[in-house]
Amino acid sequence: MNMPVTTITASPSALLLPRLEGLIKTRRGWRSRCPAHDGKSASLAITDGDNGTLLLHCFAGCQVHDVLAAVGLQVGDLFPERIRDTTPEGRRAALQAFKQTAWSAALGVVSREAKVISIAAHDLAAGLVLNDTDADRLALAIDRIDTAREVLV
Repeated sequence: MNMPVTTITASPSALLLPRLEGLIKTRRGWRSRCPAHDGKSASLAITDGDNGTLLLHCFAGCQVHDVLAAVGLQVGDLFPERIRDTTPEGRRAALQAFKQTAWSAALGVVSREAKVISIAAHDLAAGLVLNDTDADRLALAIDRIDTAREVLV
């Protein structure tokens, strides 16, 4: 029997926090000295995002890339690792789930943009002339439907 292969790695905060100095727990996360500059204050704010992503902000102005490079990490380390089923069945299921999500989004676009086209058609049928803003919005609706059609094919 083939068991699914999964990958589980440490959370982003578990990777970063042990590498920082002067770490202080706060109400919303942590503060520490920023490893990208020589400051003595806790200028680096670290917060767990709602989706598991780790958010960083240096109040001294250091870029996230520089902060992470100073502790041997990369931007990708701020995001949680996905657990993947690498079996053929797992890959097919993941692809199907992706297609369903794409279809759902595309159908939402088609529905919304069809309403815009319907309103324009109603106005034109009533003998009204579309102003430039309305004509531009109608053209955008048509472009968005064409783009959604590519997903649905």
